[in-house]
Amino acid sequence: MFQQGENPLTSDTFSGPYYLTSLVGSDNAAGSPELHYVVFEPGSFNNWHTHEGGQILIATDGIGYHQIEGEAVQVLHPGDVAYCPPGETHWHGASADTGFAHISVNTNPERTGLIWYDRISEEDYQSLPTS
Repeated sequence: MFQQGENPLTSDTFSGPYYLTSLVGSDNAAGSPELHYVVFEPGSFNNWHTHEGGQILIATDGIGYHQIEGEAVQVLHPGDVAYCPPGETHWHGASADTGFAHISVNTNPERTGLIWYDRISEEDYQSLPTS
């Protein structure tokens, strides 16, 4: 459906490889928010973080997770949508057994700040459902 990035990326804020593709850039004629296509390798997930403008995730492939701090983990399948309000701390990523792909949308293009925190523990991650 969408083109996965050509080369895997790595970062201190991700537990493993991921791919990032820009679908709509910040400088577009409609003034719409940036849209990114993010693909996580199986078992890869990101650290807790906040988006100043909030974030919407639209699952497109695989099985993934999304959790807002203090709330239950959402298991995401293709077609599911997860919302994280502005400034709320959350994390997301793939299940241990499958990759996970989603479109990410900043809900407020005027507020693009992003702050990274620590990662969930491997023990907490390993306790999540895999199907």
